[in-house]
Amino acid sequence: MTTADTDLFTRSEVLAGLPARRAQTALFLIESRTARLVAHSGLPLDPFLGETAAAERDLAFVEAFALGKAPPVKPTIQDLERYATAWRELVPDNPRGRAALAKLLGQKYQFTAAAVPGIRAVLGLDQAPVAAAYEKLYAQPLATIYAARPTLAERLRWAWAGLGRWLENLPPFWAVFALTLTETVGVSILALPIALAGIGPIPGVVLLVILGLVNVVTIIAMAEAVARNGGIRYGYGFLSRMVEDYLGPSGAGILWVGNAGWDAIGLLIFILGFATTLAAVSGVPVVIWPVGLLVIALIFLRQESLNATVTTALVVGAFNLLLLLLLSVLAFTRLQPDYLLHMNVPLLRGQPLDVAILGLIFGTILGAYAAHPSVGISAKVVLPRDPSGRSLVWGVAAAQVVAIFFYCMWVLAINGAVAPQVLARETGTALIPLGDVVGPAASILGSVYVVLAMTIGTVYCAVRLFNLVRERLPRQSEPVVRLPRRQGRLVLQPRAGKAPAAISLTYLGLAPGVAARPRFRVDIQQGGTLQRIEIAPASRWDETALRSQWPQLDPRIQLALTVQEATRDSVLLQISTSLAVRYEGEWDMAGLHATDLLELPDETRHLLTWLMRCGEATAAEIAAHTGQDLAATRLLLTDLVAQGLLVERPATTPEAVPASGATEGVSVASAAHYRPQLALRRGLGLPDDLWRRLDGETGPASGPESSTGRGSPDAFVPQSWLARLGPRARFWLTASPTIAVFLVAEALLWTDSASFSSLLSFIGVVIASLLAGVFPVLLLAASRRKGDFVPATVYRALGQPWLLVSIYLLFIASIFLHGLVIWQDPIQRISAVLAGLVMAGATWAMVRQGAFAGRVVVEVCQDLTPGLAPPSSAPRDGQFAISALGKPVAAEVGLDYGTSEQALTASSGDLPDFGALRQVTFELPVVAARDLKVWAHRVTADGLSESLPAVAEVRCGDAIRSVDLRLTDGQAVFPLADPADSVTLRFDAVGEHDTFAVDRGEKR
Repeated sequence: MTTADTDLFTRSEVLAGLPARRAQTALFLIESRTARLVAHSGLPLDPFLGETAAAERDLAFVEAFALGKAPPVKPTIQDLERYATAWRELVPDNPRGRAALAKLLGQKYQFTAAAVPGIRAVLGLDQAPVAAAYEKLYAQPLATIYAARPTLAERLRWAWAGLGRWLENLPPFWAVFALTLTETVGVSILALPIALAGIGPIPGVVLLVILGLVNVVTIIAMAEAVARNGGIRYGYGFLSRMVEDYLGPSGAGILWVGNAGWDAIGLLIFILGFATTLAAVSGVPVVIWPVGLLVIALIFLRQESLNATVTTALVVGAFNLLLLLLLSVLAFTRLQPDYLLHMNVPLLRGQPLDVAILGLIFGTILGAYAAHPSVGISAKVVLPRDPSGRSLVWGVAAAQVVAIFFYCMWVLAINGAVAPQVLARETGTALIPLGDVVGPAASILGSVYVVLAMTIGTVYCAVRLFNLVRERLPRQSEPVVRLPRRQGRLVLQPRAGKAPAAISLTYLGLAPGVAARPRFRVDIQQGGTLQRIEIAPASRWDETALRSQWPQLDPRIQLALTVQEATRDSVLLQISTSLAVRYEGEWDMAGLHATDLLELPDETRHLLTWLMRCGEATAAEIAAHTGQDLAATRLLLTDLVAQGLLVERPATTPEAVPASGATEGVSVASAAHYRPQLALRRGLGLPDDLWRRLDGETGPASGPESSTGRGSPDAFVPQSWLARLGPRARFWLTASPTIAVFLVAEALLWTDSASFSSLLSFIGVVIASLLAGVFPVLLLAASRRKGDFVPATVYRALGQPWLLVSIYLLFIASIFLHGLVIWQDPIQRISAVLAGLVMAGATWAMVRQGAFAGRVVVEVCQDLTPGLAPPSSAPRDGQFAISALGKPVAAEVGLDYGTSEQALTASSGDLPDFGALRQVTFELPVVAARDLKVWAHRVTADGLSESLPAVAEVRCGDAIRSVDLRLTDGQAVFPLADPADSVTLRFDAVGEHDTFAVDRGEKR
């Protein structure tokens, strides 16, 4: 056979067009990955985004890739430059492919050579081979891809990107300090002078300092609790998951209600402050202003996210602080000594006790310091760079101290310039009387601050309230996802505990036979049982196919799938289910393609192109083709497999597929088959028709009984009317609480019954006392007994029972005191008493549920974040850590590699040769703990946690309980009636038809 016969593509064919096509594919992949990284960079700034919304956002990228569509977020050239090292592996290995990719970048984006050092380095644009390849392909020099001079808009974008890199690379302490300070000092500062006007500025400053120092303690407690939590450190920064983990369902329920109330009343406060201030300055009727805010809020709600970044938060926050500082300076120019020295403290100097004076004070001050949820934002940003938690603790403490100083300065300035009687009568913000005293300069600066701060605050509260409501509504997911063969999996999990089981789906390829049906492996974790079955269904199937193999499947499970396209290497699925859908595995990896064959030695290239023609072959067949002896052929094949160019798999002889569509398993023959690996190891191949879609070609999808289009009636499962709502109806239903708040604001403004400071005081007493006072001490107490990590910085005095109880009682007493004594309005009094009773009752429920009981935590982790890569391309080692009751505890650790075993005794350490590890066993010491948490996960290059393929077995005496951790986000909590004897993590896959009875420990 001649060379021309064996080559899949000749050199002339490749030079004619394949580099450009490969470059189109590579650019699509690069933009998809960059877009996902850009979206993740904004997630820490959405602390109440919601896990469902975040999971759906991630799935949207997978779906866009599967359908060959543009990613949900459009990246810019600045984003491509910022994340150049993250998409380095997607770049073609040969100069022609890199030259073609450079051509496409130059056509699509405008940039100068000096602006893109990262892109130049990754593509090798400064190297002679790439420049020569470009000139040969396009008959012009490579420098033509660069712009001679960027436009003004482009220069501003690059300047903003440079500022963003500088801000996001601040030292951890300063990053935490800046984020916390800008989150703390907000629009509540505009109510402080009004609230403190009754007692005077100097007594007000004393109260600001005392309550501020209490909040320093509580925010440090919050920071330590967050630093001990793995979900914050390696997740999206969701406080809800941390609270549920530490305080149980009662704590999570109180947090949801508190967050919803904070956002709803906060939204009302922003609307009232915005409208009253601008109406006073402009003369435009006050009822007009909320309409413009509503339109802006609805625009952002349609996007379902703020898409904010750390840079945006810091820049806007710093500008707002500057405006407040300038207003303070202007106020000091009109300082009146009589106003500054005014004091009217009840019971001091014979003053009578007037509780009405105290009505606004404590709530407004507590609301001003309530920045504790921002600790989750800061933690997500800095803990990867400072795992000890020291920067987090000191950063939030320093920010609170500076906020105390800032508030004191503001109160002295405003209350010293404006008469106390005028401030006490004000129902809007303090900027209105300040403008009357200082003049137009204060009015202009105040108006700018109100427009900027309150518009952003309105949007922020509206989006968070929208997502909180969306989390509670039943939802029908219908994504379209491409599953590669054995390299990715779909995980379907309960939504907020409403579903009875978790299910995963893995594509196994096409079943043999005329119909060539796609084969799937389904893993089900239901209650105390772990079940694995294999099915080969028709193109449309639902949960009845699973019940035919496992009748015990809970009848409440509803699932329908439509196979839109199936090939040997991948399947395109449309899923319709009320369960939450998550994709696991890399989906945007490129690998060996036709153009890469040109860079391989002739012998290897001829062999690979021959295998690409015939699909796969045995070693004997390959030896006959190449004319080599079998031993030499096996050595060659072993080397190619090690390079990732070939895939070795056992030959299988499946039994006939039964009529029901299920398969019973496979028997393995002695001969192995080899096929080309058209993707990097650990990556996924491209969709089979991706190039066709990118080139604009159309045509029917291939595969057995293929179905085109989405939304086939057969793909839907019966659900409640809420789950069946269309996107538009669902949007308006979810947005209805936000619209209702705007209507309430309009009614208050129309009847002239709105009070900016009164609402701030109410939210401060009823909600800020819970979120910024009670919750931090409860979380600290729980985290020191059951946290996932033991921070390097732990202040033992902070966890003293007398201190935590005193702070808890202080905030609870404040709530009851306002409800029973200080407030006179019936609605306020009833709300405060109910809030105090609910929180006290929830605390009792937390104690009964074991929120403060001890926990043993066993963690196994493989960290793949950049900067930790070994010098070679070998798999990275894993690490383990064992803690009990919040402290490290040593255990006997046994490592089983199949052919060898190792043993050690330690509380933490490395797991060498992690890729070859079959199982690890931890012989635990006797610890009086209420539950045991097992966590086996991998930290991806994005800094997020994904489950390792492991089954956890916990032995307590004669009982063994097992959980497939891939179905539970890599972690599982086992209640302990007796101390656990051992924990075993098995990394080799369970048998195809093994069933694990959790409580009895049997294997059937």
